[in-house]
Amino acid sequence: MRWKRILFLACGHMASDFYPGMLAPLLPLITKRYGWSLAQAGFLVMVMQIFSNAMQPLFGVLNDRRPLRWFLWAGPLLSAAPFAFLLSIHRLDLMMVMLSIAGFGVAMYHPVSVVAAGHIAHENRKGISMALFSSGGSVGVTIAPLAVVLIVEVLGERFMPLLALPAIIMAAYFIRDKSIVVSEHHSHSSREMLLSLIGNRRELFVLWLVSLFRAVVYSLIQAFLPMLTIARGATYAQSAYVLSSMLLAGMVGLFIGGHLSDKYGRRKIMAISMLTASPLLYAFLYSRGALSMVLLLLGMLALSSTIPVNIILAQKAAPKLAGMASSLVMGVSFMMGGLAAPPFGALADKIGIEPAMNVIFIFPVLGGITVFSLRKE
Repeated sequence: MRWKRILFLACGHMASDFYPGMLAPLLPLITKRYGWSLAQAGFLVMVMQIFSNAMQPLFGVLNDRRPLRWFLWAGPLLSAAPFAFLLSIHRLDLMMVMLSIAGFGVAMYHPVSVVAAGHIAHENRKGISMALFSSGGSVGVTIAPLAVVLIVEVLGERFMPLLALPAIIMAAYFIRDKSIVVSEHHSHSSREMLLSLIGNRRELFVLWLVSLFRAVVYSLIQAFLPMLTIARGATYAQSAYVLSSMLLAGMVGLFIGGHLSDKYGRRKIMAISMLTASPLLYAFLYSRGALSMVLLLLGMLALSSTIPVNIILAQKAAPKLAGMASSLVMGVSFMMGGLAAPPFGALADKIGIEPAMNVIFIFPVLGGITVFSLRKE
């Protein structure tokens, strides 16, 4: 029953993250259709990241105080609705509003579901359990580019509303199945929760900083890889396949990182993964063909393998604030990654997208060094 419930939470995670995963493969189409710059595309990414992540700590705190189980089904539905009609919008400001609504739905689901997954998981299998939960989101963003290509190039844009089906299916399941516990510590007072946050502020800050270095790189690669691939001579469909392959490698990294952290220690695996990611990504940037693809996949595998480890350490650092701690080190860091999109897009407009990538690929090394500031296990 533990694995079954985590599996369904992972499926909900997939439905929730499927929709923001559609933005990156849609960006080349949107920018070409309306003549928008990479900086304007960066603003769309920023809005999506801010609203899907900034509210997560607040929802986490509310769930730590009082279970918000209805977020499990309302979140995916809210994230799906705007994307079903996104290509019918012709104005940048209206598109930003729609993306903010979708992001709000994503923010609702994450802190509630991640606490539920952490509560369900067996103590000795938390790494692999959290990897399974996290992989649901990776599956969502991995299949999103393929779904976009299917709709845009095969069926036609009028079929975009069909993409709301995963959210509808998962919402129906969570409405029906009420057995999943979404909060374990809601009986703690505000004073106890505040003291828990203050007492663990240093550890949480270090974990957030590590997550920030990863999130900036991950968010910008995910958002701009299709345009980088097209700039290298690929077709629109090929750019979507490259993006899906990269995201699939990231999903594999979740399981590898979760399993190895259970076996060899979370701090050690996080440091090795972050320090390995940078040279692989730089090698991808300065190579071409099949070798370049292999290096990209290995780099994203290493980068993503730290995600379940980061969540587990955050929940362990502040167990009375599991929802907020998880959202703080993951949601807020990815929000900051989104804030980096407009200046990165402006830089890419000025010097080219490949030279701009040189600036960000040093961040995993900085994250790997920061890991050594964590308490020893």
